Amino acid sequence: MSPLMERLGVKYPLFQGGMAWVADGKLAASVSEAGGLGIIGSGHAPASWVKEQIEVAKSMTDKSFGVNVML
Repeated sequence: MSPLMERLGVKYPLFQGGMAWVADGKLAASVSEAGGLGIIGSGHAPASWVKEQIEVAKSMTDKSFGVNVML
């Protein structure tokens, strides 16, 4: 296992793409539970939706996940 994988707490070197309006908290949590790194796609979503999806992911997994923020 690589140092990056250890630091992120993932079993497999798989990072799910943060696809806007597709990659929600459920998908991110599922990918993280399977051993990859799930990513919530924030796109042009309102902050309230992003916060809700983070809470969904937190309720479904205790594993690491991320949020793709477009700058």
